[in-house]
Amino acid sequence: MRQRFDSRAIFAAVAAVVVVLAVVVIATGLYYFNTITGLVVQADSIMPNDQAEGAAIVGVTARMVIIVVGATLLAVGAIAALLVYRSRRELQGERYVQSIYQAIGENIDTAIFIVDGADRVVEAVFENVQDILGVPATKFFVMDGLSSNEAYAKVAAIVHSGASDERREWEFQCFNAAFGRDMWLRVTSCPVMLGGDEKIIYSLTDVTGEHDIRQRLLDSVAAAEEANHAKSNFLASMSHDIRTPMNAILGFSTLIDRDADNPQAVREYNRKIATSGQHLLGLINDVLDMSKIESGKTTLASAQFNLGETVASVDAMMRPQTNAKHQTFTVEMAGVTHEALMGDEGRLRQILMNVLSNAMKYTPDGGSILFRIDGSLKRRGSLQHLRIIVRDTGIGMSQEYLDTIFDSFSREESSLTNKIQGTGLGMAITKNLVDLMGGTITVESELGAGSTFIIDLDFPPAEEEAAARAVDAAASRAVDADAALGGKHFLVAEDNDLNAEIIAAILDIHGASCEVAENGRAAVEKFAASEPGAFDVIFMDVQMPVMNGHEAARAIRALDRPDAQTIPIIAMTANAFAEDEREALAAGMNAHVAKPIDLAVLARTVASLTSR
Repeated sequence: MRQRFDSRAIFAAVAAVVVVLAVVVIATGLYYFNTITGLVVQADSIMPNDQAEGAAIVGVTARMVIIVVGATLLAVGAIAALLVYRSRRELQGERYVQSIYQAIGENIDTAIFIVDGADRVVEAVFENVQDILGVPATKFFVMDGLSSNEAYAKVAAIVHSGASDERREWEFQCFNAAFGRDMWLRVTSCPVMLGGDEKIIYSLTDVTGEHDIRQRLLDSVAAAEEANHAKSNFLASMSHDIRTPMNAILGFSTLIDRDADNPQAVREYNRKIATSGQHLLGLINDVLDMSKIESGKTTLASAQFNLGETVASVDAMMRPQTNAKHQTFTVEMAGVTHEALMGDEGRLRQILMNVLSNAMKYTPDGGSILFRIDGSLKRRGSLQHLRIIVRDTGIGMSQEYLDTIFDSFSREESSLTNKIQGTGLGMAITKNLVDLMGGTITVESELGAGSTFIIDLDFPPAEEEAAARAVDAAASRAVDADAALGGKHFLVAEDNDLNAEIIAAILDIHGASCEVAENGRAAVEKFAASEPGAFDVIFMDVQMPVMNGHEAARAIRALDRPDAQTIPIIAMTANAFAEDEREALAAGMNAHVAKPIDLAVLARTVASLTSR
């Protein structure tokens, strides 16, 4: 703490000593003056010898001088002793007070100023003001009105201004040149009485952190309100998209009852129900995907895959849709050194399908779509770089919408787009997946002139042996369901009666049989009670009462019987994310098949596990 030196007490003591000295000198002078005067008068009256009279006068004068000089020296000595004593006391007191203030200043985040209430003089300043403002405490004893440090200038102006007799508070933002940044400061003043004198105590606190937290909270609230508004708009605009396929499913189900005797009509109705169901499933998957992404639970799998096969499968899914709209769909792949790659093929396919589906939906009949993969551009180390380009001649997008295209629940509203079904989540999901893969996605578009999406991704090449396995696996994807399922006996753990009925019917159609267990514990008990080899495969639901699928799989693997470790257990569940598959495998299952059941996937999975 820096403190202004107060010498008023010392001045008073010195003045007292001087007065005493003056009194002594005057009294002594008067006494000897009277003595000398009396000697002179006496000498004149008795007419003594001149020499004797002079000696007497000189003697008296000498004694007077000695007394005066002695009194003076005594006074000077007293003053000197007083000054030394006072100086030592003040030094000790100052050191003590300084140690107290220093301890306080080092342990609080507030700087203190003490100002005399009468003359507005700054008497003391805590040293920690330098930590807050970057200027030393001594700067505040004299006001520097020309300082370039805005923070210091504002605080000094308040401290020197002379606050009112009431408590006051200032809070302001300013630029601190010493630190090179903006900051928020809070100054409070409080009048007090110290030792009978009126003082004003100012406190200075850096509240930049509080304002930052407050601003982040405000931003979070604003973002939450904006997100809620976007979700509300999304649900309102999506209602039509959900009801459309639901209307088709329910409507064609009614028509099937009416035309049950017309096989051709029933097959056509069933085809349309399946199409509507696939579209509804796509809407549900988008919402669930976005929910996973927003909660931070989306993860990537890593397995070998063949890029050429991935492109071929995307082509096979997209071409019937583009042909239906008489669109020219061009697929190109060039400059790819490594087609066998390591990564999450499912998420890559999802990215490609999202972008291509958008291009197909927003390109009018007769338009064109280019899907190109270029592997000749820059690479990072041994990674295979892929530049994916999707260019269409569709309706394009406005510049305003381009700024929000990757936001959740965003769709450009126009007379054309309102007729196109979708959740407004596809591009947000795509952007998040690309970011998760460490890539980038950009878009260029102009209303009426089409759009171009450019995605850059890097994948590590698969080893040669793994690449060969990937090619073999791709070549064996087509499996005959009758051959894969026929003649086998399955144990089905399924708590939903409708789902159990569906899987039992599918197995029966393809020459297989099954026993149904209504929960995980029942499945364990049925398997434990059966003869070894009685069941060829177990289909295990995950979310079941009494005992879930993961617990049931672990219990079966723990049984003391020869086939407990070898029987294939396939998770057949609506938990369809990559992390769900990993949890199923960790519980001892061999594979994962998501609901709704895809017969081709089911047959391929059973064939791969029973042909070993």
